[in-house]
Amino acid sequence: MKKIFIDTSAWDAIEDSGDVNHEAAMIFKDEMANRYELITSNYILDETYTLLLRNIGYERTVAFHRQLEMLIKAGVLQVIQLSENIIENAWSIFAKYNQDKCWSFTDCTSYAAMKELDIDEVFSFDRHFEQMGLIRKP
Repeated sequence: MKKIFIDTSAWDAIEDSGDVNHEAAMIFKDEMANRYELITSNYILDETYTLLLRNIGYERTVAFHRQLEMLIKAGVLQVIQLSENIIENAWSIFAKYNQDKCWSFTDCTSYAAMKELDIDEVFSFDRHFEQMGLIRKP
């Protein structure tokens, strides 16, 4: 089964019905079912919880976390804890490319993790991943 990395922008679009990408996210979420091994990182979840708290509030953010915990326990979602090596590689990417880009450090950690895990597809609405040479879905 192919692996796909899930970015903050995808999690937010799924959970926030007011997000401009909500409909596309929901359609692609259904298309992913049983076709991909779902992977995200602890950095992505950190960023997602903060964004959701601002966008949809406390109660719904806590409910989202409970849903993720069920996906993890069911083996549907894998959350990788970023290693020192991934973080060091992310910093190298950040320092090398951000003279003319505007990639967040979290995006750089995602890129470094994806390269280490041999993942080339990302569920994201962030076009920076295309600049990184990855396949952005949907």
